[in-house]
Amino acid sequence: MKITLNPYKDCAGFVASRRSGKEKGYVVIYRTLEAGLDVEAGKYVVSCETHKTLVNVTTLASAKSAMSSPDFCEACTKEIK
Repeated sequence: MKITLNPYKDCAGFVASRRSGKEKGYVVIYRTLEAGLDVEAGKYVVSCETHKTLVNVTTLASAKSAMSSPDFCEACTKEIK
């Protein structure tokens, strides 16, 4: 059995990740302050690592919602349709 480790778990600000889309790329939640990103835009950022698309959100619940359905990434949305 092959075990694939999460390549983002040791990144600054990492909260959670999941595989998504046709390409099964990672969608990752980071804490903006710890990741060195703009905290004024939101406490968390959700990133489509495949397409390098970000969205800032203010709550962890919003981040988890965005991660489970990455509508913020136009390329992922096109892959699903």
